[in-house]
Amino acid sequence: MHLLKRTMNENNLVAIYLVFGLAALGGSVVTILFAASAVWAIIYLSIGKIGWVWRDGIRAFAIAIGIYIIINIGFFALNFGQNFASPLSEIRKLAPQILFLGAIPVMMRLSLTSPDVLLRSAPRAAAIGAILVLPLAAFQAFILGERAEGGSGNAIPFALTCAFLSVASLVLLLEQDRRVRLLGILGFLSGYLCIFLSQTKGMMPVPLLGLALVLVGHLRHKLRLSQIVMIVLAVCVFVAVGIFASGSYHRLTEVTALAGGAGDAALSRSTSIRLDLWQKALAAFLQDPISGYGLQNRRALIQEFGYGYSHLHNGYITALVDNGVVGLLGLVLLLFAPVYIAWKAPNDAMREPRLLLALALVLTYAFGGLSNFIFGHDIYDALFLWGGTIIAVSATPKVSDDVEGSA
Repeated sequence: MHLLKRTMNENNLVAIYLVFGLAALGGSVVTILFAASAVWAIIYLSIGKIGWVWRDGIRAFAIAIGIYIIINIGFFALNFGQNFASPLSEIRKLAPQILFLGAIPVMMRLSLTSPDVLLRSAPRAAAIGAILVLPLAAFQAFILGERAEGGSGNAIPFALTCAFLSVASLVLLLEQDRRVRLLGILGFLSGYLCIFLSQTKGMMPVPLLGLALVLVGHLRHKLRLSQIVMIVLAVCVFVAVGIFASGSYHRLTEVTALAGGAGDAALSRSTSIRLDLWQKALAAFLQDPISGYGLQNRRALIQEFGYGYSHLHNGYITALVDNGVVGLLGLVLLLFAPVYIAWKAPNDAMREPRLLLALALVLTYAFGGLSNFIFGHDIYDALFLWGGTIIAVSATPKVSDDVEGSA
């Protein structure tokens, strides 16, 4: 049993480094590894090699996931049989929910790894991943002359992934080893630069907000005022250079005009479409705010608006349209569950890294949802679930002993 536990623990660490190290380079590698980890965990649970742990952070995250899935299935059933010729084709729209269910056995598997090892490994892997993908992003932007998308196949999920990697890298600033802190700084800057190269303006504020949280909430007693001022100035210079060197300033002009109250601002096509989609979607929601339309009928509704998209380019509005007011509440519950879990966790030596990693995850998705998915895309779902499971397991004290004793 001890040898099995050691081998599975080693595999857990390899998986974490592969997931966050290749998240931006490999795209759906996060989904593949999550699904494979869930399958193996189910097998080990079924034959008794590992046991169930149902308390503290693990229980809280599993409950949040369960509520989210039940809401999706419930409103799916309520709105069944409206736009599909084949019931089987309609039922297939529920397939993404399986990935969320997979988080429960994955947490049992991760429970074999020490919480402090989990929390130290994830930010290191995130920083490495941000550094590794930067050359590819630069090649795509400067040589190919296109918006950087890494290995994600699309600039928007690439930007969200890099935003999380960038902010998660800041967790390393809490370490004592200077070399580890340097890795965190390089990861933060690399991930941030990748966002500029992707020209995804909706994600550009996220690393700045993450840095502000670290400076105010975690490092304010360790740095002199002059050091904080120097850091802020250096980041401002970096942001300015990144925006202009990547060509992102063209995409920010309309944001500046709108923020300044210019009603006659010339809007890009993507912004105009988003505003039109949101207006029509909110009007549709107000017609039926309780029962929603069901996630399977979303595309048909968008086609009625005159567009061929599969979602509404806003995670919150998408939840309202799919499942009404209850859907938004379920989404918010799951979205903020990692921060709640980290906040309620015991005040141990890893409290700060755990809370900061949770804030990195939730901040990234909360901002990303303003202009795109929150859940409903395999990369988005898997990356969130990987981060959430690590936080939940690390917030459940002595999990490894419980699992070993029950297996």
